[in-house]
Amino acid sequence: MRRCPRCGHPTRADRMVKGFGRECATQMGLVGGSVDVGHEGPDLLDVLGELTEDACDGADRPADR
Repeated sequence: MRRCPRCGHPTRADRMVKGFGRECATQMGLVGGSVDVGHEGPDLLDVLGELTEDACDGADRPADR
C-alpha cells in the first residue's frame, strides 16, 4: 500500500496510475476513456476500402516532387 500524493488515501501499488490513486488519476485526466459521440454512418476506415488507384495520394502536388 502506498499513499496517493494528491489525497493521501492508501492505495495498492498495482492500482496506482502514474503514482496517483485511481480516483485522483481519473479526476486529473490521466485515465483515458472513450466517449460515445453518437456518430452514425461510415467512418474513415470504412471509406479507405472504397478508394481507387486514381485517388489523390499526394504525388500530384508540385511541392512534393
